[in-house]
Amino acid sequence: MTPDDSKQNWRRSATLVLGVAWAADPWRTALAFFALAAQVVIAALFAYWLKLLIDAIAVSDGRAAVLGACGVVGSIAGTSVFASWGSRVLAGLSGRLRYWLNRRILEISGNLPTIDLHETPEHLTQLEALRRQQYQLYQAVPRLIALLASVIRMVTMGVLLAGVTPALLALPLFGIPALLVSPWTGGLFRAGEERTAEPARRAEHLLELTATAGAAKEIRLFRIAGELRSRFHAEHRRIRRIHHRLQLRAAGIGVVSRCFFVIGYVGAVALVVSLAAEGRATVGDAVLTATLAGQVLALVTGSAETLQLTVQSLVAAGRLLYVVDLERSVRDGVVATAEPPKALEHGIRLKGVSYHYPGTDHPVLHGVDLWLPAGQTVAIVGDNGAGKSTLVKILAGMYRPSSGAVLFDGIAVGAMDPAEFRRHLSACFQDHARFEFLVRETVGIGDLSALADPSRRDVAVERALDSAGASDLLPGLASGLDTQLGPRWPGGVDLSGGQWQKLSLARAMMRFGPLLLLLDEPASAIDAEAEHDLFRRWAVASRQAAARNGGVTVLVSHRLSTVRMADLVVVLDKGRVAEAGTHDDLIRHGGLYAEMYRLQSSSYR
Repeated sequence: MTPDDSKQNWRRSATLVLGVAWAADPWRTALAFFALAAQVVIAALFAYWLKLLIDAIAVSDGRAAVLGACGVVGSIAGTSVFASWGSRVLAGLSGRLRYWLNRRILEISGNLPTIDLHETPEHLTQLEALRRQQYQLYQAVPRLIALLASVIRMVTMGVLLAGVTPALLALPLFGIPALLVSPWTGGLFRAGEERTAEPARRAEHLLELTATAGAAKEIRLFRIAGELRSRFHAEHRRIRRIHHRLQLRAAGIGVVSRCFFVIGYVGAVALVVSLAAEGRATVGDAVLTATLAGQVLALVTGSAETLQLTVQSLVAAGRLLYVVDLERSVRDGVVATAEPPKALEHGIRLKGVSYHYPGTDHPVLHGVDLWLPAGQTVAIVGDNGAGKSTLVKILAGMYRPSSGAVLFDGIAVGAMDPAEFRRHLSACFQDHARFEFLVRETVGIGDLSALADPSRRDVAVERALDSAGASDLLPGLASGLDTQLGPRWPGGVDLSGGQWQKLSLARAMMRFGPLLLLLDEPASAIDAEAEHDLFRRWAVASRQAAARNGGVTVLVSHRLSTVRMADLVVVLDKGRVAEAGTHDDLIRHGGLYAEMYRLQSSSYR
């Protein structure tokens, strides 16, 4: 990255958080800037009023002495009032800003058309670093305001010093080295954050493993707590080494730069004392200079620190900018030129679909050509790693093909608005989510319009539970549909893996008559007999849906005894379509599917 690119990123990061602050609370944002600006101006004027008071006393000017005394008292009181008021305004603004920034992150994470953000290592590193640095992000606006206040204070003090003698304007110049090296030391901080982002993510992953119930069992079984702890320590040692080296460099640079200002401070005081001795300056001028020179020293030191803290916050804002830019690039790549069909007359075609994960050259799918006829149930089978789940995610629009296209009755998925396209889909994924809501909500969010209608939501939820073979869950729950799920919540209950999977399947069944129903290992946690029974139900529901709108059901399952009831069986092997046909046709063909079926059947004898 060039220096110009870096400066542009700083500006864009600052503009981003200030824009969010203005959107979150424009009044508090404006008041915060005003309060801090007023505070620093009034504080700087304290030295002027003190000079006026001392000079008035020296010449026995009572009127000027009263004015100076009132100014001193007013400066002290005004600084205190504006500091207190500004702190309260900033506290309120920070709360609003925190909410708006979290909402923005939630919007981006939840509304991106694809799931690259959650699966690409580079994106994950930025996203997780953003979560770790949220405090820095929330402090970005207060620190930018403080930085602007420092500039205002510096200008005010410069005007006052110039009133004594223009030569004193050189005093702040001695602080320039400290200010100049602040971006450099801030750059060291940024470099440290970048270098430690990956080991920090690994350490966080290790920490999460120890707090996860699923991993806890294996940690104890294989007695790997010590190994995880050693790896955790190793990652943190690496982080500390990186930060320690950079902090030593920053500290050395800071000490040297501040020595320049000490020289200027001593020279400024000596100059004014000399002028006073010659009668060309008053005692008040000497007091003003000594007071302001001390404030300049504190201001330069504080400004350098404020600048460094601001840089840290802008690093976190840069993470958010990264995610925002990713969202923009993804959305710019979506040009909706067609509406999804209301019904399928012909079916879904995959034309030369290939896919490889970002950052890799090895394709998971190779030139897949496949026809899924309207109204049919299609089963996809294959060994682990054959590309089944990847194909499902491409059909759902979660992945964009690296090449090729998916067409619904000739309309490319890439030509449709992603949100509108997904209104016509439903799915139960192998890695389904465990939404720890009320049972009614955990299932009902599959169709928000039905969930929002009190007159039909319970009927719709119970129908979906029945379609998923999950009606037997309700009698065992004390509050029925009002039962809170998740043992972490008051009164919450936990479920078995199979029960959670049934609720996920019921959620998929909430959508009535989708054009495409995707079932990716929907019964992997359920016994074979129950899965067989469920598939019979799905087959009936699929035929009914097909009669209405030609909907296609795609089932991924490793149990071939269930798969045999599908209208079409597609066999994937190493990312390619090896075979496709009915169960009987494939058995007669005697190819890969027949061999898989023979081996699986013999294992159950």
